Amino acid sequence: MLDLKLLTTFREVAVRRSFSEAAAALSFTQPAVSQHIGRLEESLGTRLLERDARGVSLTPSGETLLRHASLLLDASRRAEEEVRLAAGIGRARVRVAAFATAAAGLLPGATRELRARRPDAELALQVIEDAPALDALQAGRVDVALIVQSPLSPSTPRPGVDYLPVCSDELRLAVASDHPLATRASVGLEELQGEDFLITEVSGTCADSNVVLHAFRDAGYEPSVSFESDDYQALQGMAASGIGVALIPTIALMSSRPDVVVVPLRGRAPARQIVAAVRSGEADPLVEHMVEALRNAAHRLAHGPVAAVA
Repeated sequence: MLDLKLLTTFREVAVRRSFSEAAAALSFTQPAVSQHIGRLEESLGTRLLERDARGVSLTPSGETLLRHASLLLDASRRAEEEVRLAAGIGRARVRVAAFATAAAGLLPGATRELRARRPDAELALQVIEDAPALDALQAGRVDVALIVQSPLSPSTPRPGVDYLPVCSDELRLAVASDHPLATRASVGLEELQGEDFLITEVSGTCADSNVVLHAFRDAGYEPSVSFESDDYQALQGMAASGIGVALIPTIALMSSRPDVVVVPLRGRAPARQIVAAVRSGEADPLVEHMVEALRNAAHRLAHGPVAAVA
C-alpha cells in the first residue's frame, strides 16, 4: 500500500526536480525529504529518481508513478472534502493561482458567479505568475492555474496538464484625457507611428511583450519607447501624465484612471491568450464551474453581460 505522505513528497520533488526546493515547499528538512524518497523506493523495490550534478531526473518507474501519484492524491483530497462536507464540518473548495491582472480583473466577477451557482463553495486564491503557478498545479497545491500563452513564443506543454481556453484578451490604447486621440471611436495601430510608447519588457521575454512587439512589427515600424514597466497601473499613470501612450490588455484596465481614456484598436486588435491549466483526467465539477465562471467574466469585460447562469 502506497503511503500518501511519501507520495506527496515524491510528487513535490518530481515536479520541482529539486530536493531542496521540495523541502522548502513542504516545510521539511532536506534529509527528511531524502528519507521519504528512500522509504518509497524501498517499498516499491525500484529507483524512482536519478541524482547527478545537473539535478534530479525521473526514471521510467518514476515517470509512471508520477502519473498515478497525481490521480491518487487528488482523489484522496476530494474524498476527504466530501466526507467533511457530508458531516457538515467543511465546504467544497477550489484553489486558484492567477497572475496579477487576472486576479484583479477576472477573479472578482468569476467569484461572484461561482458563489451564485455554488453557495457551498469556497475559493482560495494565490497570486502567482505562470511557471510557478504550473508548478503548484502539478504539485497538487492548486486546482486551476490561470496563465498567459503566446503562440509567438510558445512554452513547452507540461505532462499531465490540460490547457483550457478562457479568453483572447485584446490590447487597447490608453491615452491622456487631453490627448488628440482621446475623442476617437477607434484608432489603427499604423496611425500611432509618431507616438512615444509606454510598454512592458522591451526584451520581449514574456507573452505580453511578445504580443506588443509583434503588433508593431506587423504595423511596419519599431516603437519609440519612453517608459518601460511591468506594472500596468504605472503605465496608465505615465499615460495620464502625457509622456506617451500605452497598449494595455482589456482585463488590466478594470481599474482605469479617470484621467485616462481607453480607445479600441481598429481591425483585428493584437491579443494575449489566457488559459486555465488543470490536471488531466480530473473530473471535479467545482473546477469545471470555476473555468466556466472565468470565461463568462472575461466575456462580460470585453462585450458586456452574458446570459444568467441557471
